[in-house]
Amino acid sequence: MLRVATVCSGIGAPEKALSMLGIPYELVCFSEIDEAAIKSYCSMHEISRQKNFGSLTEVNEKPVPQDIDLLVGGTPCQSFSTSGKGEGGDEGSGTKSSLMWSYVQFIALSKPKVVVWENVPGVLNYKHRHNFRRFYFSLISYGYNVYAKVLNAKYFNVPQNRERIFVIAIRKDKDDGFDFPIGYDSGVRIKHILQDVPTESIDDDHLKRMVLFKKHIELNTHRIIKCGDLRWNNFRQNNVILSIEGVSECLMCANDRYTGAKFYDNRDKDNPQVRRPTPKESFRLMGFTDDDYDKCRYKIVNGNITDNVKESDLYMQAGNSIVVTVLMAIFGVLYGIENWEDIVFKDRKKTSDQLIYELPIFTYMKEQERDAS
Repeated sequence: MLRVATVCSGIGAPEKALSMLGIPYELVCFSEIDEAAIKSYCSMHEISRQKNFGSLTEVNEKPVPQDIDLLVGGTPCQSFSTSGKGEGGDEGSGTKSSLMWSYVQFIALSKPKVVVWENVPGVLNYKHRHNFRRFYFSLISYGYNVYAKVLNAKYFNVPQNRERIFVIAIRKDKDDGFDFPIGYDSGVRIKHILQDVPTESIDDDHLKRMVLFKKHIELNTHRIIKCGDLRWNNFRQNNVILSIEGVSECLMCANDRYTGAKFYDNRDKDNPQVRRPTPKESFRLMGFTDDDYDKCRYKIVNGNITDNVKESDLYMQAGNSIVVTVLMAIFGVLYGIENWEDIVFKDRKKTSDQLIYELPIFTYMKEQERDAS
């Protein structure tokens, strides 16, 4: 049984991925400071708050657990993100992203067999790459072989264009080599994760200046399809309207209704809506199940269903998480789960013969045929 610890744990995507793969594990500890996230985490995974290490900044003030098989952390990305302020993550700077150095200290003190780190690709740009280099070589100096790659969640059976860098560090005395999983377009689109009952759309005052690009609405593609513009906000990304026939932009952790992805939900042709994803749809976009959402959202007190976490908090928790299916693919390869593709892709899994026809040259030929028609 794996002894597992997670830091900056959020709602526990690594724990969910291990469970979905059927990998037995014992939780050594999790580390989270957001009260709503702690509630969701404990409810979803049925874990006591006593397992919470607390703030990762206290790594030098508390006993750090030992004999850890797998340590996973997606330290804050805001200061590296292109949508953030670009403050960076230099050690001692006090930015949110500088928490990566507390993670490094946790690794140095616990020496887990395997370390997984997730962050935005922005950490690789010219302004921040010195932090990535130092992080990378720190792991090597602690006795790890290090593997790194940028993976996009849209290739792992969720309709979300979400690129993240994953660093896998395996202690040299335990390393047999590692190759990152290769995903593909499973055919899943935004329309496949929408709830059956349409929800409240963006109010009419914000739709008065809206422009729809109708010729793009019906196009089915594994890309983001911008099918309209709200034309109401100075921030261009907040004006974009996406067709449900494509994939979503990267889910954000903002909790106001006008920030982030907005869909043109035209399943009801007589009553199309422009709206953002619901909290439950946001959970689906991150690879969580509806049961996970329900466990986070509600609790039963004296036989009555009551609120556990507010929906606005669930938006943020989804946007802050790691995509479960991507972690499932990584853990599947890492721990030799032969049927991991069946579990990740389910009935959308493709055969080797089918994938041959998705090589770049065949994709190019298909696009040429479509453009000519």
